[in-house]
Amino acid sequence: MAKGKAAWGIEVGAYEIKAIRLVDGGETGVEVTDFDVIRHKKVLTSPDLDQNEVIRLSLGQLISQNNLEGETLVMSVPGNAAFARFAKLPPVEPKKVPDIVKFEAVQQIPFPIEDVEWDYETFMSDDSPEIEVGIFAITRNRVQERLDMYAEVGLSPEVLTLSPVSLFNAMFYDDDLADREDPLVYIDIGTSSTDVVISDQGRCWIRTFPIGGHNFTEAIAEHFKISYAKAEKLKMETSTSKYAKNIMGAMRPIFSNLLQDLQSSLNYFRTSHPNRELTDMIGAGSTFKIPGLRKFIGQQLQVEVKRLDEFSRISVAGREAARFAEHNVSMGTAYGLAMQGIGRSPIDINLVPTTVLREQLWHRKTRWFIGAAALAIHAGGSTFIRPIMDQAAIDANPKTLEASQVQGVHRNHDRNVKEAVAAMSLSSHANHLFDLFDYRSVWPHVVNDAAMAALSANPGSKEMDPDQAVVLEIAPEKRRLVEIDKLVGEYVGPAVTQGAPQINVTMMVRLTHEEPVAFLKDTVAQWLRDNEKPEGMRADVPYTISNVQLLNTEISRITISNDGSASEATGGSGKKSTGGSSDAGRRNAGGRSDKGRRSSGGGQGRRASGGGGGSSRPPANDGGNQQSGSSAPSSDGAGAGLASGGTGGGATGTYGNQDSGKSDPTRSSGPAQSHQGQTQKASALKGSLDEIAPLPPRPQVYPPGTVISVLPITFTLTITEATDETAPADGSQAAAGAGGDFS
Repeated sequence: MAKGKAAWGIEVGAYEIKAIRLVDGGETGVEVTDFDVIRHKKVLTSPDLDQNEVIRLSLGQLISQNNLEGETLVMSVPGNAAFARFAKLPPVEPKKVPDIVKFEAVQQIPFPIEDVEWDYETFMSDDSPEIEVGIFAITRNRVQERLDMYAEVGLSPEVLTLSPVSLFNAMFYDDDLADREDPLVYIDIGTSSTDVVISDQGRCWIRTFPIGGHNFTEAIAEHFKISYAKAEKLKMETSTSKYAKNIMGAMRPIFSNLLQDLQSSLNYFRTSHPNRELTDMIGAGSTFKIPGLRKFIGQQLQVEVKRLDEFSRISVAGREAARFAEHNVSMGTAYGLAMQGIGRSPIDINLVPTTVLREQLWHRKTRWFIGAAALAIHAGGSTFIRPIMDQAAIDANPKTLEASQVQGVHRNHDRNVKEAVAAMSLSSHANHLFDLFDYRSVWPHVVNDAAMAALSANPGSKEMDPDQAVVLEIAPEKRRLVEIDKLVGEYVGPAVTQGAPQINVTMMVRLTHEEPVAFLKDTVAQWLRDNEKPEGMRADVPYTISNVQLLNTEISRITISNDGSASEATGGSGKKSTGGSSDAGRRNAGGRSDKGRRSSGGGQGRRASGGGGGSSRPPANDGGNQQSGSSAPSSDGAGAGLASGGTGGGATGTYGNQDSGKSDPTRSSGPAQSHQGQTQKASALKGSLDEIAPLPPRPQVYPPGTVISVLPITFTLTITEATDETAPADGSQAAAGAGGDFS
């Protein structure tokens, strides 16, 4: 039977390099055709060691002892040098999975998405609609450092993946995990870290913590006051040393730390996978050669821990069989890397940058290009020779006078055109003025959609109750109220998008829920995703919604102090906003409106323009009957963000359709009297304004210690229909949008 694809799996560990070459034999399984183990001159965790230089020397030895030229190479990065995150996705159409996964990646990866190389794998089963996704990432700087180091010795891996992922790929094949019902735990204790890999019904779960053989060596060196190299040697000889008892005593604190982190990892898995018993465990990695370690873990966890002493589906015959068996306990990662190289792994992720993969593909095709060029020259030599001769004849003659004159005229014309374009360009101020008119009929829809998205949080009646005592019955961390702090849009024209115009919207929201990111993801962000198309009651909306992102990396938190003031703990400007302030333009962190809603602040609540003169004192902000987060323009005197007289009077805004700057002679003085009348009355009285018309205190609906989270949600609107500013000049087409012209 003809052999299938072959690949080398190479793991660069801190203690040694493990490499194995597998060939796909089809139905007969895979075959080991070569392997090698290169021990470093010094352990990479040794103090004051140039790790890259040691790795280069070991890789050079590997290359000299094995023919790797033209082979498929798959290499790994340690689990503690990368990220592995797992999440459950809602049941969605397969075509929407990539978009949801990208959204999850932005939330899960603790670095800006543009600074990492990442890939993912989905886990699905026929009997369950639930989809799990594994997201794997590494910073671009770190992956480029490794690729540059490999390139220095002539290695260019086609695939770069995580070590714990490769261990899962190897064991998935070797232990037939696809047909196993019960979970199986692999504990791979390396030199610098420990990988916990759990296989559960064909799915993978990984967690890495920073305790490994290096910590045991350091404990021995510190206990016996010896060098790191001597301590490493003493650790490896523990089983035969007459000082074994003393050595084990020195390592005992590390045993306890390892067990604590291991129990924490297993408990974390149990919380996300209830009713799954973890009773079967297998130990891997050379650190498991320490006597008593496997027994200690088994006794503390009350399970039997087996050691990976041999593989069931691959083997080496002949003189190398004993050497291969000696390294089985630490060969699992290299085994899984080679399995991915021959295309027989359940998780097929690749963290090699796309630009590097393209370059590799180009180099592989270069020899074919050279062969094709040689054949073309041989078949039609005259076709190639004649252009060369013509070019030589042209180069022999200098540029003519006519050609120089034509080029000079061209340069003058080109300069004149550029000067004319620059003279006709509008200044930045003029462009900003024109921007005010761009798609103004779209904004009522945007404001309405933003409000509906916030209301999708489904706040309860108690949270909206005007009675302060009723609101306080609900713990802030359990409240479902989401408020919009700010709504901003940036118009992007067709010249930039190369298609339909777009508006990039940023919606700043605030809430007190104990899990703000998860809560917003399931409510506000989900509403925006579910309503991406204009359908049903939103059929007249002239845009589609896409690219919804919850920017949890820009979250800031405001804490309510004992005196009712609100201080911004992280992010933001760091300014303090007191709960008793009456400025309508400031953030109201501690108060709420008489309609049961807090003022969203940020200049959103505006008082009605009741008259041209009089006091400039702003109205009480606790009376604003405004839509949370919206700041739709209003006509003069209409009272968008109305002030309420409250119990103490003193409100300067008026309600009704009065004309701007005019008083109503038919009105009697009172809570709704004209602004002019109030001004005359105030001028006749003595004392400060606060004594004449004191403002009532703002209701405190947040107990001391309440944390208010503020973070942005961004999404993109793609204009799909003509609006009043894109309609024909003759007005034949009606303007889209329910709000009309607000200019």
